[in-house]
Amino acid sequence: MDKSVMLKHFDEIRTRNDIPFTEVERYLSDRSLVDRPFNNADLLVVSTAGTSGKPGYFVYDPQEQAHIRAQYFRFMRAVLASITPGGPLRSAAIIVTGAHMIGYKMQQHLPPEFFRMIPVLREGRAVTVEETAAELADFNPQILTCFGSTLRMLTEYKESHPDFAWRPLALINTGATLERDVQQRALAAFDGVRIFDLYGSTDTGYIGWTCEQGSMHLNTDCMRIEILDEDNRPVADGEFGSIVISTFWHRSLPVIRYRLGDLMSVSTERCACGRSLPVVKELLGRENTLLYRRSGTGLAPVPQGVFMEMFETISGVRRFRLVQETPDRVTVSVVPLPDSTPDLAERVAQRVAPVFGEGASVEVRLVDALVPPASGKLLPVERLFDPAAERATAR
Repeated sequence: MDKSVMLKHFDEIRTRNDIPFTEVERYLSDRSLVDRPFNNADLLVVSTAGTSGKPGYFVYDPQEQAHIRAQYFRFMRAVLASITPGGPLRSAAIIVTGAHMIGYKMQQHLPPEFFRMIPVLREGRAVTVEETAAELADFNPQILTCFGSTLRMLTEYKESHPDFAWRPLALINTGATLERDVQQRALAAFDGVRIFDLYGSTDTGYIGWTCEQGSMHLNTDCMRIEILDEDNRPVADGEFGSIVISTFWHRSLPVIRYRLGDLMSVSTERCACGRSLPVVKELLGRENTLLYRRSGTGLAPVPQGVFMEMFETISGVRRFRLVQETPDRVTVSVVPLPDSTPDLAERVAQRVAPVFGEGASVEVRLVDALVPPASGKLLPVERLFDPAAERATAR
């Protein structure tokens, strides 16, 4: 099952008579109803951003909402054990506000003296980094939750504005795998900060989280997590595959063998923190960040980490976004550094093209900025075609 299957069979999957698909769709299609309850019920009815191309609708009763909060507080215990606030604790999140999304709707009633939501969009326009920095300096939260692309933006701002007054103790990355260079630069820019990953989704709740030792643990006491290959067979220990989840706590809209669309490998080793929960070996992000090149046997995978490391070694690149439109056509958007050389586009193409093999077309565009979508999640690497369909066509 995935989002498309759930939407198509919503009325067959749901276990409550008061959440028919037509009513849920009507409610979630009307943004003016964001701050109103669904049909005056005590249900949390939310949608996903649809960054994978498949938006989903989800429903949680009060007990299910309490379970999500419990998963979050488990993670926060590790965060709080790693920092010393030295005063009243304040937390903030940079997210899409005023939308039917779980991050906004579950946090909108938190005390404003403790928690602040900072929007990524305001009146339909993207909030500038200067505006975000001003809010952070004003509220001065010790803990900030945001997307990796937002953390990059704030890190670059701090690097160019050393007097930026905000002093975070913990940065929580969510929504996508954090690029290694962003983590290293953030640690250097914000002296003494700790960086944590919180891995979850509207679909399944919180799946994994970083402990004090820096390992990501999986909530396998709350859900069954299967790592499957392209033929839906379990992968060998330590190998990466697609994440398929069956939760133990969903009742309103059961989640059974749900294909999340992300790739992961799980370690066989225990963490030094002493927790018995499994540890993630590598989280590769969405399946559509796994690219492919042609090989003698058809299509061979190319993880996004290849390009994360590659672009760290190409001088003159501030940021990049690589989109594979077909197995043979790739577009790379590059934000150059001020001191980049005129041959930057050519150098990028020369490094990228060999990864995809002979005959692949690589177009490099130099741009002033990479504009995030409405969800705020800007994927550095993305695949637009279905590899299974490509294989079927080639047979």
